[in-house]
Amino acid sequence: MSQHIFKTTRAGEPISVLLGWDRPLEYFFLVVEQVSVENNDEIYLYSNLDDPGAIDCSLDYFRQKLSELGISVPDSMFIEAESDRKHNVGNRLVEHHLE
Repeated sequence: MSQHIFKTTRAGEPISVLLGWDRPLEYFFLVVEQVSVENNDEIYLYSNLDDPGAIDCSLDYFRQKLSELGISVPDSMFIEAESDRKHNVGNRLVEHHLE
């Protein structure tokens, strides 16, 4: 699977956004985690595995989910994930940054 990672903060807490293309299952995925600074616990703010609406969805669906969470990510994440789908890319890891 391809993995596109963006690290940022939300309400003063560090979060990590993971977006990508799952080649064997042939669908996009999105996971948003908040990492507690105090005890290093991970809190899942969103996972496509817990969202029945995310089955075989488009990237626009995940754009909406991120918007609902108040999280902005670089457009490059969506551009690269779509390219991964088009070329059926797996085993790719890219960290994205604001431009």
